[in-house]
Amino acid sequence: MKLCAFLLGFVACVGGCSAKEASDPYPSVSDFCQAWGKAACNSTVVKVCSGMTTTSALTDQCVLTQQAFCESHVPTAGYSSAQAQTCLDAVSRAYSDATLTGPEITTVREFGDPCNHLIKGPAAVGDSCTQDNDCNTVNNVLCVMKSGVGTCVVPEIVPNGTDCSAPEADCHAGFYCDGSNCVQAHAVGKACSADFECAEGLACTASKCTTRVEPDMCSANTDCTTGVCDITGTDATGTCVDEITLARAESLCGDLR
Repeated sequence: MKLCAFLLGFVACVGGCSAKEASDPYPSVSDFCQAWGKAACNSTVVKVCSGMTTTSALTDQCVLTQQAFCESHVPTAGYSSAQAQTCLDAVSRAYSDATLTGPEITTVREFGDPCNHLIKGPAAVGDSCTQDNDCNTVNNVLCVMKSGVGTCVVPEIVPNGTDCSAPEADCHAGFYCDGSNCVQAHAVGKACSADFECAEGLACTASKCTTRVEPDMCSANTDCTTGVCDITGTDATGTCVDEITLARAESLCGDLR
């Protein structure tokens, strides 16, 4: 009888423990964003952004402001945590050295890859779209743009110079699909018919690729060929740089303290 009771208890415990372990750690946007804040607010980030010795109070405040930032960008409609951990790991890596490169800024400030797989949008595969969240990003369906028109598909990157006419075919960064092949985005002064034909940070003006602004007068990352606009404090404009090292005066520290 004692053996039976032990076995029954063991089975019940295993069942209960398995269910507990399998529970979703980020069931809501609020839970996910709290974890986001903790991933971003490591001791180095808190120290350089606050300008003071890291304390639990400063860390908690940083987590709260980052949580609010995250919640303002992640819609509750369609949210799924299926790929949340991958995103959180990327956030933690990006902030680990308190220096952000262009791709890292895209991830942690604009919810780019791999943080663009959190929403199950209403559009089906093959439907038109204007942004990734229109599609079922949880299943890796994204909005692939061609000639300024987006379609919800699971993108397949094709080699530069090869056929990109298939709906799912996508080009490497720095290239675009001209309707037939992946071609290199145009540099300053080259002919164009739309912005997407020009390299990062350039615009198509009067049928030629031109810089959006002077490198020391940027107001957004999209103004820069590097993809990084460094704005200090409350200044309206900044300078195009390759990366940003966080410091108290950096505008990016505004919601990291």
